[in-house]
Amino acid sequence: MNTIKIVGIGPGHKGYILPIAYEAVKKSHMVIGASRNLEAFAHLKKETVCYEGNLEKIVSIIKEERHKKNIAIIVSGDTGFYSLLDYIKKHLDEKWIEVIPGISSFQYLFARLKRNYKDYALHSLHGKSKDVNALLAKENKLFLLTDSINTPGKIASDVINLYGQYQMIVGENLSYPEERIVKGKVEDFTNKDFKNLCVVVIEKNDRS
Repeated sequence: MNTIKIVGIGPGHKGYILPIAYEAVKKSHMVIGASRNLEAFAHLKKETVCYEGNLEKIVSIIKEERHKKNIAIIVSGDTGFYSLLDYIKKHLDEKWIEVIPGISSFQYLFARLKRNYKDYALHSLHGKSKDVNALLAKENKLFLLTDSINTPGKIASDVINLYGQYQMIVGENLSYPEERIVKGKVEDFTNKDFKNLCVVVIEKNDRS
């Protein structure tokens, strides 16, 4: 039976792709993913489909091709943390789907920080509108996925009244050679520029 594998490929660098994830892509006939993720498997010379912004088209292609081909849908980070998994399950029967997890952005960042993440609330602002102040009223420690609108600078501006109480950490291009991890007070980030897809930690300013 041909399968549709949803494969988490980690934070970006090839070294963080789990062997089982790599094998799943290697054995597939068609690979679907964002352009930057597809680059990691270009050497395999697979039939590829880029899904930049058109998920309905991707579902149509999967339904048409799944009877003939093994399909791998590659997603950044882990399949269980704001990935395409939920969207695909809305349109395809679970019996056709196999899920292979990956290393998430929060796992990677906290490893680089040499900390655990068990006390942090995980949220995505990617394509969503959330009140960060309201989130902080419930949780003292947040991990956030950002986008081109909900940038680290905007997040800092949104919590500007919390001066002195919280600090921020921003991770940019995690695992890539141009990786940047910046720490500071909330006010330090209001005028800093970062790439579109970053991760942000906000926490009580009780560390030296």
